Amino acid sequence: MRLIAIIAILSLLNCKTINKKEELQEMRNKTVTEQISLQNINAENFVEQVASRVKRYKWEPLYYLRIGKANCLIEIFVNDMPVYKSYSLSNLASPLKINKRILKTGTHTVTVRMYPVGDLIKEAYDYGETVTHLGDASSVSVKVVRYNNQGDMGFDDEFEVKSHQSPTKDANGEVFAGCGLTYFEYSFEFHADVPYNLSENSWGNAADLRKVKKEYLNDAVYEYYQNYIHALKNNKKDYIAQKDFIATLVQAQAYYNTEEEVQEIWDETTEFMNNPSLEPQPITNYELIFYADGEVCQLRHKNPSDKRLRNKSSAWVLYKNNDREGAMFYNLYLYCNKKSFNKKDLKLRQI
Repeated sequence: MRLIAIIAILSLLNCKTINKKEELQEMRNKTVTEQISLQNINAENFVEQVASRVKRYKWEPLYYLRIGKANCLIEIFVNDMPVYKSYSLSNLASPLKINKRILKTGTHTVTVRMYPVGDLIKEAYDYGETVTHLGDASSVSVKVVRYNNQGDMGFDDEFEVKSHQSPTKDANGEVFAGCGLTYFEYSFEFHADVPYNLSENSWGNAADLRKVKKEYLNDAVYEYYQNYIHALKNNKKDYIAQKDFIATLVQAQAYYNTEEEVQEIWDETTEFMNNPSLEPQPITNYELIFYADGEVCQLRHKNPSDKRLRNKSSAWVLYKNNDREGAMFYNLYLYCNKKSFNKKDLKLRQI
């Protein structure tokens, strides 16, 4: 009987140990954005709540794009999310960091959209004609490079992951494949290894918003934008903290931010909100745009006469700083978590 009792006790202890191991493994598998009650987030604990969830690793890879272009204007997307746009003749001097568009290890897609330069050459040099089509010398080069966040991140520390050139149509590779077109788009893939997994409770696990009745989705996004920019104006810091929390956390983890860096992000937001000159601008003449294969959406200006508004968010405010007027655009890219998706009760979040 004593032997049976001992076996029973050992079996029970073993069962508890297994359950504990399974529980620990389950905790490890949880993404950094799970187990969050946004109602408990406020302006006072925002930084602490973000920073305490950011995991640090021995190997912290950071991915960048080195972009060059000639005789064209461009827009660049990573995983069908905007990362860069250039409607001028100049080139990007510094590499462009893209980790916030990389939610987990795997294959990722870079998409390049090319447009003719229009009147830019004529305006810059006071000669020439309006360019309405891409030319045979139009070109874009993109290099995907990687640094280690723990290293010096100098030029010698750069590792080239992928190099890609816009396609050509001649044997010598000199004539652009889209010559004569008013628009050209192409894509290529690269592999990224990251130590985190942010795909589960973020826009990486979002519902297809194209399945929502467009008028209803439009109204819901419009209301979100209105509430957000008026909360900025009325200095509702707790409201903004809750709305910004998930997006800030995802970005902070993707860039392995320290608490000091998270504090800088939040200080920039709150200091701007303290500016009494903030003036929300009317959300008019806009269009609903989808990204990430329909899982993310945005309201942006539609065919604006002012070129400075081209492809800019409809959530914007004017402000004054040292008697100089400026504009701040909020790229409120919104999604609905697939787990709680309801077509008639959209719980929109920022990416």
